[in-house]
Amino acid sequence: MPVLIRIAFRNLLEHKAKSLIIGILLGLGVIILVVGNSFMDTAAQGVKDTFIANYTGDIFVAAKSKEAVSLFGASSMMGGGDQTKNLPYYDKVMAKLRSTPGMIEATSQVTGYGMAALKGYEDVDKDENSTNFLLLFGIDPSTYYKLFTTAKPVMGSLLQPGQSGLVVSKATYDRLSKKSGVQLKIGDTIVVTGMGHAGFKIRSVPLVGVVSFKSDSEATDFISYADVDTVRILSGLTLGNDDDTPVTDEQKSLLAANEDDLFSGGETVTTAAKTTMNKPAAKAPAAAHKVAQADTGAWYFAMARLKNPRQAPMVIAGLNVWFAKEGIDAVASDWKTAAGPFASSIDVVRIVFNIAIIIVAVVAIIIMMNTLVISVIERTGEIGTMRALGAQKGYVRRMFLVETLAIAVVFGLIGTVLAFGAVGILNALHLTASNPFLKILFAGSVLHMSINPVSVIWSLVLVGFVAVVAHLYPVSLALKIEPVRAMQAE
Repeated sequence: MPVLIRIAFRNLLEHKAKSLIIGILLGLGVIILVVGNSFMDTAAQGVKDTFIANYTGDIFVAAKSKEAVSLFGASSMMGGGDQTKNLPYYDKVMAKLRSTPGMIEATSQVTGYGMAALKGYEDVDKDENSTNFLLLFGIDPSTYYKLFTTAKPVMGSLLQPGQSGLVVSKATYDRLSKKSGVQLKIGDTIVVTGMGHAGFKIRSVPLVGVVSFKSDSEATDFISYADVDTVRILSGLTLGNDDDTPVTDEQKSLLAANEDDLFSGGETVTTAAKTTMNKPAAKAPAAAHKVAQADTGAWYFAMARLKNPRQAPMVIAGLNVWFAKEGIDAVASDWKTAAGPFASSIDVVRIVFNIAIIIVAVVAIIIMMNTLVISVIERTGEIGTMRALGAQKGYVRRMFLVETLAIAVVFGLIGTVLAFGAVGILNALHLTASNPFLKILFAGSVLHMSINPVSVIWSLVLVGFVAVVAHLYPVSLALKIEPVRAMQAE
């Protein structure tokens, strides 16, 4: 073997141009793989850490459904939203979660959707790209903030147990202020129109606080926290009730308004009260009206965090066995299921990246193969002489293999060093995300990649494999050379 290694390096030095072509291809392959995998790993880990720490926890429990269920509700394969089922045997499920060894805490949530407006003010901002859409998280403040600490108040405060109200993101606060033409204040009444399978429902709630998030994204721009009963009513999770509840004429007129009145860009038209742009509407006398009451036992999801997140797969499997044994029509899953489309976006990008790598690898193999074929043709006399002196086919095959692996190792290490340098340069540039999708991929507003040693090893192995595959055909040509003809050609 030492003799083969010396011969291999001698041959590589004698054919510098061809060795350099092959080496550059292999080195570029290592750089692309190391930097690309570093980016993918950083994005995947960043999204995972963000969702586990801020929204989903390590364990996500929901009712069984034919559709995919995430923290954002149920969605069909066609992409439309479906009615999210209530979590069955809620008290029993929560008791089981909290009694599981290694559990930090468990909480629950109802997710809803709505449109917000400042009570008594018309929208003065007619920008079609501006929206007052809300992604509503109906939470239990007594447990929710023990698990998730991403939201920090910049005005007002977080929701307190038993408090009714709305906490919005800074982005939502700015949009609502712009649309209404006034600066919102803590305590202002926000009219939220719920959009659910039960139809449109309207609820007035006070603004309790404005928050910012550690990791801003498109989703966090629209997240608003509300007391769970408000979200239950807006989502149609109600029970019949015969109690008389005061409802103003203005609220009743909103319920009676047609679609054009609610969504047109012009003035809002009501039957019992009129609003004036930038001026509060006159107060209408309260009238008794029979309304439904929130179903206080209704929750969509349960989330929990573990002291040791690595135990999550085992705990999830155990919970699903327990659900089946107890006849509870629920399923436990991990953060990835709970994150839904956000986790899927990372998988899609990784798949696209892997497909691109396969295409590049095929092209590299073809180029390397052609280069090696030319090298074999030029070395016909050398190979024939070696065969005439007694070299067996196996010896020639090993000689080419050692030469190819030598190129792969040398240029692979060079590519690795350059890849570390490239990652360092990219981190030093502090590249910022220019759109919400990049914020997801960057796992934040600024790109900061880290290299996984396992990824480096696999990159070197893959490049070595490509080199070995590329040399097979040229070697087969070399072994077909007849010693006498080869010597005559020389």
